[in-house]
Amino acid sequence: MRIEDEIHQSEFKDDYRRLMANLLFTNNWMNQQLMPFFKDLGLTLQQHNVLAIVRGQHPEPVCFGDIQNRMVDRNSNVTRLIDKLIEKGYVTRDICQSNRRMIEVRITDKGLQKLQEVDAKFPSLFERFHNLSQEEAVLVSNLLDKLRG
Repeated sequence: MRIEDEIHQSEFKDDYRRLMANLLFTNNWMNQQLMPFFKDLGLTLQQHNVLAIVRGQHPEPVCFGDIQNRMVDRNSNVTRLIDKLIEKGYVTRDICQSNRRMIEVRITDKGLQKLQEVDAKFPSLFERFHNLSQEEAVLVSNLLDKLRG
């Protein structure tokens, strides 16, 4: 559906304003798809992002700063997210032996199992996006990369 129809606006002053409205609206739409998906799995989107980052380095640890720099939502409170994941038994936090100022985060077997559960359910989430062909998905992604410059 066109953004004009979604927000009941007949026209925009220019194409860049239309683009901005469309990106903001689509971001909210995406969050409405993702939040219940992850909630059903006992996670938040940000918690999943941290788990995926830590799994990507497994079996090596990841320091807090690296997690923060690699997050999709860089405004997230990494300390709070790690604390929640520790409570759930998905990660551990230890002081780095070679640099006692660094905190290392490692994924646990339980965390790896949780991510396997998420991975198994991803196809049902991605079905919602199959109104785009694979080529269109690549094009949109490349255009978004270009927009961020």
